[in-house]
Amino acid sequence: MNSGQTTIARPYVAAAFEYALAKKGLSAWETVLHSAASIVQNESVAPLLQNPAITQQQIADLICELLAKNCDEAKKNFIHLLAENKRLAALPDIAKQFTEARAAQEKTLSVQVISAQGLDAAYQQKLVQALSKRLQRQVELQCEVDPTLLGGVLVRAGDLVIDGSVRGKLTRLVDFI
Repeated sequence: MNSGQTTIARPYVAAAFEYALAKKGLSAWETVLHSAASIVQNESVAPLLQNPAITQQQIADLICELLAKNCDEAKKNFIHLLAENKRLAALPDIAKQFTEARAAQEKTLSVQVISAQGLDAAYQQKLVQALSKRLQRQVELQCEVDPTLLGGVLVRAGDLVIDGSVRGKLTRLVDFI
């Protein structure tokens, strides 16, 4: 993430989040922001952000048209405000920060769990309970299989990484010796 865009995104996130929270529309706003971010990151659209022949308002119109069924007047106004201030390129950072703010508000956390083999439902439930207790948040698992792991699991929750993989244990053992 570009730290300049991160800083630029903050006040927009704060405004959108406050509005969405007041209107009980966090989910809808999050969906639109992520969709708009995907549009500006699209390989066909991204170069248009730098093209002087195309205005930011034209790109905002395109985004709003593509998101028409999910984009009410407030969301359209927000996208046009970004365009007016030449901040459409900040949409990916805005979407990411909005999701983080929503997770903090709802005390939820998406946790990535990587294992050598698929985890059964009983193990996933135990993992959710243990992580929820440790992190003091409602945890949602995103499970992935990585056959290059020898065994165990690797857990990523924001900045926290818990390496319970066999490879990680072996590396710590070698470092200890």
